[in-house]
Amino acid sequence: MKIILFGATGYIGLPIAHALVRNGHIVVGVSRSDTKNKTLLANEIIPVVGDIFDPATWASHIPDADAVISVASSNIATEGNRLFKAIETTAASLRSPGTPKLTWIFASGTWIHGDNRSVIRSDGAPLDVNRMPKVASWLPALEQEFISSQVVNGIVIRPAMCYGRSGSLWAGLFEQVESGRLSWPGTPGGAYATVHIDDLAEVFLLAVEKSHLVRGLILDASNEQTESVDGILNTFAAHVGIPLEKVSYRPAETLLDEALVATTRVRPTLARSLLGWAPRKMSMMDGIATYYASFLAARQ
Repeated sequence: MKIILFGATGYIGLPIAHALVRNGHIVVGVSRSDTKNKTLLANEIIPVVGDIFDPATWASHIPDADAVISVASSNIATEGNRLFKAIETTAASLRSPGTPKLTWIFASGTWIHGDNRSVIRSDGAPLDVNRMPKVASWLPALEQEFISSQVVNGIVIRPAMCYGRSGSLWAGLFEQVESGRLSWPGTPGGAYATVHIDDLAEVFLLAVEKSHLVRGLILDASNEQTESVDGILNTFAAHVGIPLEKVSYRPAETLLDEALVATTRVRPTLARSLLGWAPRKMSMMDGIATYYASFLAARQ
């Protein structure tokens, strides 16, 4: 299969590209900078450089593509469905009559479920806008537009809070070690839905290969068990030799902090039952020594 991947060199995108290439698929990686070409070529990804919102950059690959995956973060929140509309328009005009519909897979996020310390959510759970962090408030309308498209087969995947490799949001914790103190947004007793970046890549691979089973659906992608934020912080502090009395919580100061304060308890029902997906990596807390070592190596 031929897949166009927006955000191919990013924290989520590159592992997805690896999973696709490893399983024999042709991957076209769209990036904004020529400096990314070497990374793409070294990973057996066909590089396309240009404005991701300009169809002239990637339109030539649309006629024979099987799927388009968007995990590009920059500008997507503010631009809304601009990229999606460009994909729909280009697919409608360039794909030959009788060609199967293009599959469109979009990365949303489990923060959309909102802050709730007592309720476990699954893919079809109703959304509570009053509990939803502001950084996720633009997602519900986009998700519905994507899965109801008549031009492409829309699929939405909601990654939980990612960990592994270069650390993602956990870099904000790891970088504090040199100060001898750890501070994190929230209050005691919080919990996160989490997923290792490699396990997440597997969901996207399966969604591409089994798109006929999940088209028009929204899939949560998280580990089966929620992780205690207290447990993660305390385990990490013990690993790096920081006394527990120097581990603290702080009030939210930014929109990202507000999201990190939120407790999300999620079970990936559809990914498990329809795609046969089963996360295999150690949890954040159990593997924190390995993940911290990986973070340190990645930033050198």
